[in-house]
Amino acid sequence: MVKFKILLINIIYNVALYLLQPILIIRIIWSIIKKNHYHHKWYERYGFYKNIKSNSIVLHAASVGETLSIVPLVNILKHYYPSTSILITNITFTGKMIVNNYFNYVDNIYLPYDIKYFINKFINYIKPKIFIIVETELWPNLIKILNKKNIPIILINARISNSSFRKYRIISGFMSDILNNVHYIFAQSVLDSNRFKSLGINSNKLEVIDNLKFDIHLTKNILIKSVKLRFKWSLHNRPTLIASSTHPGEEIIILKAYKELIHNFPNLLLIIAPRNIKRINELIYLISKNNLSYIIFSEHIIPSKQHQILLIDTIGDLLLLYGISDIAIIGGSLLNYGGHNPLEAIVHIIPVIVGKHTNNFHDVYHKLKQNNSVVIVDSLNSLIKEINNLLYNKSYYNYRTCYTNLVLNKYCGSSKKIAHLIDKYVK
Repeated sequence: MVKFKILLINIIYNVALYLLQPILIIRIIWSIIKKNHYHHKWYERYGFYKNIKSNSIVLHAASVGETLSIVPLVNILKHYYPSTSILITNITFTGKMIVNNYFNYVDNIYLPYDIKYFINKFINYIKPKIFIIVETELWPNLIKILNKKNIPIILINARISNSSFRKYRIISGFMSDILNNVHYIFAQSVLDSNRFKSLGINSNKLEVIDNLKFDIHLTKNILIKSVKLRFKWSLHNRPTLIASSTHPGEEIIILKAYKELIHNFPNLLLIIAPRNIKRINELIYLISKNNLSYIIFSEHIIPSKQHQILLIDTIGDLLLLYGISDIAIIGGSLLNYGGHNPLEAIVHIIPVIVGKHTNNFHDVYHKLKQNNSVVIVDSLNSLIKEINNLLYNKSYYNYRTCYTNLVLNKYCGSSKKIAHLIDKYVK
């Protein structure tokens, strides 16, 4: 019965992929007409590539967060295997932008749609030495075909969110069938490891290693850019608050807090970087409704004393923007969106404020809370109070930044461990 269910789900999955193709092709055509990014190198999604080296170490990082998390690991792999080419695959344009910004020595393509013909074409062209999947991008046909061709498959920084776990349990036989093709899994936490076990993964294939995101580091280039921008905008005389990766409803809370804060700090600059930059017009309307002045980042206007809010409408600039900020509020946590990665802010040694909704990064926030490295608020009043305290009280500000520095030193090193442990698969 279990085998029949697995077979049935496989058939439904593959039929659905074929039925989706006309819609995806229409989307590509529409993207060309509208001049957005979805059609960018569309042919790669069907297994057509130009000038890509074979016999590579392949890392699949779906989008921005996954790509940023592997920057230290990719640098280490290049150092360990200087004569071996490295290929990073993405499924989003924004992921490819991050690869462009951080690497000049790797190949980069879109992973094709998970249709057997295209996947076979991709694998036969690339001939990977090893295929490393970041977090839990589980494409059934890709994983099964790689295994059939005896190509080692490693999951790194692997996690299963609460919502995904509920769905996976419903089709546990199907998930077990996919995951047992994987050679090894480096889980982010004991909780994630236990979830993989409950889906049928042998404990011999599992190891818990701290989140790769703790290995984040600031390049000389980012540090220089941050210092230059801070000086250019005269921010050494102006307190700056950034609210990053915000979602609908959260900006309302942040703007209410800001309107209270400017009674005490009239020159406070608020930077808002929404999770989805397509919401910029919505935010412009909201800011205007609150009678606040704003400028847009891509217009390259230097914020003056008359400008209260800087709206970010670009992708890949958060690490730079944290570097010019004094305090960070991490979005997705004030309302129930699950939270976002706080470590890009913490690496700049600035106080980080979050709400109580952080389940998407449960293990990261658990470690931060244990080490007193994050400020947790549960209401508008507590948000205002904490920011006031940080801006008024230099001792309290220094106390908070002291702990943010310690936590990164405590949990870094996962990239080196993984590079060492996968050595036998690469060779």
